[in-house]
Amino acid sequence: MPDSTHVITLTPAEVVSAFYGALIDQDPERLGELADAGFDDAIFVEMPSSLPYGGRVEGARRLRAMFQAMARGVVVVGPRGLTLDALVDGGNRVAARLSFDWYPPGGGAPIASGAVEEWTFENGKATAIRAYYRDTAELLAASATAAEGA
Repeated sequence: MPDSTHVITLTPAEVVSAFYGALIDQDPERLGELADAGFDDAIFVEMPSSLPYGGRVEGARRLRAMFQAMARGVVVVGPRGLTLDALVDGGNRVAARLSFDWYPPGGGAPIASGAVEEWTFENGKATAIRAYYRDTAELLAASATAAEGA
């Protein structure tokens, strides 16, 4: 019988690494588990507001559903084919450098792109994810081109 008093706690860097691993592996169940265990109820994600889907998304349940949709391939806009290039462990602040193909809304050819995402943790839970994209102007130009072709 397992010892129910033994709890495995992940460090912030391990949470971030496992999160991107689950996205890369397209494992929505694991993403859900990580969100349930590692997201504060009031967590938010901030993406460049200039992007078509940019701005702030709030709430653990909403983000859980959004990330699971990404893993399932339901979302066909934005980052796909993700790779985790580097992880910087700053304790309660963790930065992940990512590469991906970015798909514009409305279709069109993907653009090789990337971002740095900064995660903030408080009391062992992720409270914020801030995304800094490599070249939002290039992504906006691709979105405009896709819209013209639609």
